[in-house]
Parts: sequence; C-alpha cells; structure tokens
Amino acid sequence: MKTQPSRLHFSYQHPVFGTASKPAPPTKWEKTVYYLWWEYLKRNAVYLQTCENGGDGPCAALYRDFGDVRGDDFKAWWSEDGRGARLFAEPRAEDSVRVLEQGEEALSRDEALTISLPLNLPKKTLEAHVKRLLAAHHKGKRGMQYAKQSRARYKVQGQPNVPALELGLAVWDMRRARPDLELWQIGDRVPDLLRTQKIKPGDDRHDQMVKKRALAAVVSRYLKRVKLQIDGVGKGTFP
Repeated sequence: MKTQPSRLHFSYQHPVFGTASKPAPPTKWEKTVYYLWWEYLKRNAVYLQTCENGGDGPCAALYRDFGDVRGDDFKAWWSEDGRGARLFAEPRAEDSVRVLEQGEEALSRDEALTISLPLNLPKKTLEAHVKRLLAAHHKGKRGMQYAKQSRARYKVQGQPNVPALELGLAVWDMRRARPDLELWQIGDRVPDLLRTQKIKPGDDRHDQMVKKRALAAVVSRYLKRVKLQIDGVGKGTFP
C-alpha cells in the first residue's frame, strides 16, 4: 500500500495566496503571524545591515534561513525555495490511516499511535478499545495546545495576538516617521488605538489632559513591547 504524501501543518493560520487565475485577497496573508514575523524582522537594524552585507554580520546564521527581507513582496520571500514551510511548518508526518505492511517499521510515538487489533475479538470490542486508546494518547488540539507541542524549526512563542501586533507596528512606524510628534499625538493619530480617548474639538482642558495621558501611556507601552519583539526576531524568536 502506498503512503500518501502528508499535508503541511502550521501551529497557526498560514498565508494563503490563491492561484494565478483566482488570487486570494491580501488579508489572507497579512493577517497571519508569519507575515508579521517578516514585517518585524524588516525593522531590525542589525538584521538589515546583515542583508546589506550579503549575509555577513551578527545575524549571519539567521540570514542563512530567512534571507534578504528588504523587498516588499512577501509572497516571493515566503515561496522562494519553500522558505515559509521550511521555517515554520511542522515536520512532515503521515496523514493517512492505514494497515502496516508486514515487516514495516512503525513511526515514532510522537508521530503515530501503532496498535495491534486481534481480529478474533468482536468488532464492537475492538472499537471500544480503539476509542479508549485515542482518548488516552491523542492529546493534541488545534490552537494553543498544538502550538506548545510544535516541532517547527522556528516556533511562535505563546498565543500571538495578531491585531495587537499590527497595532504595535503602526505605532512604531509612526514614531519613526514622525519623531517630532509627542506620544499622545501618535496615539491620537493611529486609527485603532484607544478610540474612546481620541481628542475631540469639544473636549475641555481637563478632558484633553486625561486623554493625552492615557494615549501617551499606551503608546509608551507599545513602543517598549515592539522594541523587545524587534530585537527578538533578530535572534529567531517571535513575538
């Protein structure tokens, strides 16, 4: 019996690009943690310098895996030599349920549960045994538990909050683009940040002061967090 090639598995939603005749909308890859990993790495100055030097520098080892990230075509970067799958997908395992051939070596326990079913027993008895074995050995669940057991080359740390990662990047980019702005002004201009605290024309002086403090505090926290995350991707960890 032939073994079917296994599908790729990722701990979290992976980028989807569609086909040439039916391309997927950008949200199908931009709303993934793997796209954001790439975006954060593009803002790591040390890694960018390594890219500028053709792979030589403090991030040389990481560069051998992630390559040059200075371009704007995420699909090209992800697809080149199967990079996305090579970095972030789980090691391939067999997906099919099948009967082993005589003398065939079983997969390891972390990949497959190999059992022996005496065919002289009633079918209902065997079904009950299989159900109990699955309950005892099949602990993996899609999402956080699956991610904790990840054996991908580069693992996403924790349970990533994609909207928060996007928002942090927007704050970071505005800070870099407009260093003349005060922190509260950045918070006031980033659309999805503390919507209830945006400065309104009718706000009195007290309301403005309270809102400015709230906006500045949140922006400050985001900048500190994003700085740590940008440093982390330069070492192969995210977020």
